[in-house]
Parts: sequence; C-alpha cells; structure tokens
Amino acid sequence: MKIIIPVLGFGRAGGERVLSKLATELMSYGHDVSFVAPDNKTKPYYATTAKIVTSKSSQNRVKIFRIIKVYYNLWRKCIELKPDAVIASFYLTAYLVALLPIKRHKKFYYIQAYEANFFDNKIWKLIASLTYCLPLNKILNSPNLLPRKYDDFIGIVPAGVDLNIFYPRPKNKLLNGCASIGIIGRKEKHKGTSEVISVLCALENKIGIIINIAIYLGEIDKERLVSAGFQVNFIPITSDSELASFYRSNDIMIAVGLIEDGAFHYPCAEAMACGCLVISNYAPLTETNSVLKLDKFDACKLGEAINLCLSLDQEEKSKEIQSNISVLNKYGWEIVGEKFNNLLSNANK
Repeated sequence: MKIIIPVLGFGRAGGERVLSKLATELMSYGHDVSFVAPDNKTKPYYATTAKIVTSKSSQNRVKIFRIIKVYYNLWRKCIELKPDAVIASFYLTAYLVALLPIKRHKKFYYIQAYEANFFDNKIWKLIASLTYCLPLNKILNSPNLLPRKYDDFIGIVPAGVDLNIFYPRPKNKLLNGCASIGIIGRKEKHKGTSEVISVLCALENKIGIIINIAIYLGEIDKERLVSAGFQVNFIPITSDSELASFYRSNDIMIAVGLIEDGAFHYPCAEAMACGCLVISNYAPLTETNSVLKLDKFDACKLGEAINLCLSLDQEEKSKEIQSNISVLNKYGWEIVGEKFNNLLSNANK
C-alpha cells in the first residue's frame, strides 16, 4: 500500500518518535510510506526509513494567510500522491485527512493523547474535541484514552519501546539502596514536574537521597530541592542512548502526570524496561499488579509510594523490577508494528 502521514513539522516529543518508528515498521512490510511536510520543516528528529515528501510553504507576511496556505498546499500534496491509506496523528491534521476526497476506509487517526486536555481556551478545546467525531478510523494507543462517547475505535496500538536501547542494568549493579530518584522534568504544567518536586521536598526522610532530573529543571524548582537538603543533578539529554543511561542511573523513577491517567507514557515504559522501581499513574505500570501504581496523581499517595520504595528489601525490589521488565516484551517495535499493519491491511481489504 501507499501510506502517507501528513505532518505540519517534526519535533522531539515522544509522539514524534512513535510516528517515525511506526513508519519504519510499516516499510518493513513492503509498504510505500511517506511523511508529507511543508518544505521548510522536513528534517525528522527521530530517524525513519520512510520517505519525506514536501509541500510548498508560504512566505506571506500575514500569519493567518500563511498558515492557511501551508495547510492548503499540504492537503493538495496529499491528494496528488493518491494514497491507499492516510494517517492523521494530530488534531489539526485530522481535519486535513477528513477533508481529503478519498474513501473513509482509507482514512485513519492514530490518537496518542486526548488533545482537548491541552487547552484552557474553550474554542481550541472544542476544535480538538470535534476531531474525535470526524469520519476517520480511530486507532488509540491505550484503551481508556478518550471519553466513552468517542469509543468507536477500530483498534488499540500502544507505542513501542526499543528494547535494544532501553534494557536493564547488569544484575551486579542493581539495588544500590534506593538512594537516587529520577524525574523527566518538563516545562508544561500538566506534566506535573513542580508538583512532584513539592512532594519530594515534603518527605520526612531526605538523608542520602540524590535527585536526578533530566531534560528540564526550572531555577525555582532547583532552589526548592537544594533548600530542602537534596543533592540535585541536572542531566541534559540529546539521544535515546543517553536517556536510557539516565534511567539506569536511578533506583527509583517517578513518572507521573496530572492528566490522562492510565494512558501509555514513555518515561514509565522506558524506566520499567531499564530496571528501575517505577511510580506512575500511567501504562504500562497501571496494567500490572505493582504496589507502586497510582490511580491518579495524588501528593499524599505519591509520598507514600516513595517511602514504600525506600523501605523495600532487596528481594521485594528485585521481584518488582523483574515483574516490570517481563511486561515490556509486548511493547517491542516488531510486535507493535505488526498490530498497526494488521489494522491498516484489514481496513483496506
């Protein structure tokens, strides 16, 4: 099949990695896969074997006219390519795909987040919400991602984890007393970084605990941690291998957020694969019987989970870690790619 994925640009978010990896997996099944992007935004951050096809950008000085022209040119290029399947992955491209003059069974919407949650503005929230009513074949990355009124999806395909990069540290380096706690810091408020730091600062027993924070750490939050008596390390990340090394350097990873409880979450999955004790309100941990899973973000429950981690004996830690690692087998990219390929192929029979 000729499969196209229209995008307005490429970035470093976890969802971008998923698209690049899925495109590569679909290529391995013999499909002709292309990303279609404006010609001024054509370099993917995450490597993919899929082709990059460009549409014309716009130099109009008026922003709204420039955006409309870029969107129109992208739509025209998608028509020109005469695809057998088109995959939207973002609320704005969902409208573009819905407007293509091709049959519905060729139109797909791979939903990795309930994007209406990302907006405070009621108009933008409505614009994002309405995409889930469009005549598209919805594929979700976790079963409870959308409100029930939008549950007419055709399948569930979780994001994958590269288990050749995200693997456990050697057994002789495991379980060093749970002195190091890791966080993937994010600037976006709904990621909950400041709330997690508040919980850490409120811990009664801070002796010997090192806090490692990757990607983002605001100065105010850093000062709060230092004032609370923690040794704080900030680690910039520029590659997946560095990210995996960061996970393996921690005994405990806190991978929580303020929205989308139970949805697939990369820091949760990757930390589990790397052999950490993981505290999370996200999948894959929420799909297990872990004593460290949370139903939702709750400062008191998070504090209790951290204290529980610090009190576990080595046998209990090892059991928790091995249970986490065993869950990750079904998240290998070959398995995830096969699920996605089957959904596309069955819809086009």
